[in-house]
Amino acid sequence: MEKALFESINFKNLNETDIREEILAPLIKKLGYRSGSKHNVIREQSLRYHRIFMGRKDPKKDPILRGKADYILEANSNVRWVIEAKAPDVKLDLDAIEQAYTYANHPEVRAVYFSLCNGKEFLVFQTNQGPKHKPILDLVYEKLEDKYRIIANLLSPNSIIRDHPNIEIDIGHPIGNGLRSVARVTHGIISYCENSIKIPALEEMQISISGGAVERDEKNRLVAFLNTIAPTTSMQNLNQRLGLASFEIYSNASSPTVFSSNQTIILPAGERLLDINSWQEVTIPRNITCEVTTKASGYLEKNRFHGDFVSIMNYDQGINQSIKLSGKFEIFVA
Repeated sequence: MEKALFESINFKNLNETDIREEILAPLIKKLGYRSGSKHNVIREQSLRYHRIFMGRKDPKKDPILRGKADYILEANSNVRWVIEAKAPDVKLDLDAIEQAYTYANHPEVRAVYFSLCNGKEFLVFQTNQGPKHKPILDLVYEKLEDKYRIIANLLSPNSIIRDHPNIEIDIGHPIGNGLRSVARVTHGIISYCENSIKIPALEEMQISISGGAVERDEKNRLVAFLNTIAPTTSMQNLNQRLGLASFEIYSNASSPTVFSSNQTIILPAGERLLDINSWQEVTIPRNITCEVTTKASGYLEKNRFHGDFVSIMNYDQGINQSIKLSGKFEIFVA
């Protein structure tokens, strides 16, 4: 049986150094941080402050101050959080919290969280909420063992990286208000409402949009790349052959925004595909050329792009049939 990390402790004769060595050092190691590794530990980092009092209230102090952060933890050598250790007889009051906050908020640190521990109590704050906000984690020593998984879910390197991924500055032309120049398509749906061949099944069919992206090309056109999933295997196979399972569609600036695409597909003789007239798979008797034209017109509202579409499939090589499908769509981007 694994030995408990936080055994019973008598805090009566312990000082700040004891708290660092007996409680914080084992916790930091258990979480997965090691000095010199990609999940690094920086101890007692000296920080220089200009006109900041680090929680001190005496205005006579020299405005150029120095402080030492007890621990700066780096997840993947990038995202940081800090711990400030205190002696057990020191209260974790607003002064102590403000001091730890100045370490976390220092321009050389820029920590996402800051923590205080006097042995008896372990507090964690979110730096961007400031020192006067309630802690996001508040545990007494006796609960640290039982709540370790909660601590790890917040402060382990993998959790820090998960919750604070790298964010790159985007100076491109935005896709829309509040969006970056490249937007991820999270999900969506295409609903068919009418068709020129009067097939009832097509009038109630829905195709899921499973993902994709929207960006601008070198001509400043919007380009949407979409992946779709049809409700049946035979329909999915047909969409793949017609270039509708994964496809790009383009738009120039307009209101409403109009996307369009045009592609020509050759269906070879001998291939079995769904015949949407009979809704049965048939063997193609000869090479068939199909020109697929799609136009979608809609509006972006926050992260939802929705509107109407028309898709026309023109078959030749002996069939000479034109099928028109129309309906509605909605796509969600992030």
